[in-house]
Amino acid sequence: MEKTLTPILPEADKTSNKEPNAPAGKVASGLVVKSLLVLGTLFVCVLILEIGLRVIGRYKMSAVDGFLAPGGVSYVLQSNVTKTITWPTLTFDVYTSDLGFRAGQPGPHQFGDKPYYAVLGSSEVFGNGLDYEDTFVGVFAQKMASNGIDVVNLAVPGHHLLEQIAVFKQFAGAAKPAPKVVIVFLNPLLMGGYDDIHSNTIVRRGELFDKDQWRMALARMIAANSSAAYCFFRDGIRSAQAKYLGREDYALSFYVERYSTQHRIRAPEKTEDLLKELKDLERRIRDLNATPVCVYAPAVGGFLLNDLKAKGKLDGSLFDTAFFANLARKHCETEGIQFIDLEPLLQKRYDRGEKLNFEGDAHFNGPTSAAVGELLYEVIKPSQTNILGGASN
Repeated sequence: MEKTLTPILPEADKTSNKEPNAPAGKVASGLVVKSLLVLGTLFVCVLILEIGLRVIGRYKMSAVDGFLAPGGVSYVLQSNVTKTITWPTLTFDVYTSDLGFRAGQPGPHQFGDKPYYAVLGSSEVFGNGLDYEDTFVGVFAQKMASNGIDVVNLAVPGHHLLEQIAVFKQFAGAAKPAPKVVIVFLNPLLMGGYDDIHSNTIVRRGELFDKDQWRMALARMIAANSSAAYCFFRDGIRSAQAKYLGREDYALSFYVERYSTQHRIRAPEKTEDLLKELKDLERRIRDLNATPVCVYAPAVGGFLLNDLKAKGKLDGSLFDTAFFANLARKHCETEGIQFIDLEPLLQKRYDRGEKLNFEGDAHFNGPTSAAVGELLYEVIKPSQTNILGGASN
């Protein structure tokens, strides 16, 4: 009897429920759905974080625009500004008067018959990082008010000497009455870059940017002023950098360059030109029947340079932190101008182990600014016999 053979067919793969030849479009559609679910979840999480940070007041969201405007020979402060500045380690408020200068509150600055002192300088005089009343100009102004004298702060962050001279010229041409005393703050940055008028920068939405790289920087600024969650992640990244990568408050190389023995300001023709500009400014001040006073404010980084030099950790032939102070002092002696050097006060505080600047920023912190304001008042306060006179000797 002939046997019938039954063909053995291969068993189906029981480990998969997919069809043998699923369409590629169906697989891609599934990936898109999963991606959208992940993105949606992340968005909800970030939204909850944003709301939570705003509710607890972790970050103060302010107007997106900054407080600068094109003007002078480069840029100036906008008028009647109310702005909260949020940096990774601190928050402070900035107000400007109708004249476009930093003040305790926005609005008109009424001079009246009250005598006043004007102050010129850069970011340390402006008071980066502090509310106005906590800056050393603010502390000085509060004490001078008890003598019936007002103080006007003409400083603009980042300005060099020629830029501040332009601001003063415009102010002096319109100010009525004229100031009784004009205090000119000099530092290594303002002096070393005296003729730099930021020609490679541009003002966009109240902030200063590099002309060639402003778009991305502007986008980051808008994000920082609009989103508490962005600030949270930004600060977290910076904190991690400081903890694990040893991120310093400031770049030491920057101050080595500023105090360098090869700095361009040491060329005789540049030094003479700097002194000429100072003389022209002081002549203009005297033409207003005002008294010029010069204050030298050393950069915080200079103290660390000297410390490292003394410990043999840095080649001292690369820099000279005394150059700018000596230059300013000799100029004032020659021109018969009162000279005030802040370095002894700051050196004493540094030697005691006191921190002069903010965490993550090289500007004077609150205690340092208060000490400087007190010193200025003790040295410059008017005498009892001539309350409207110039600075005391």
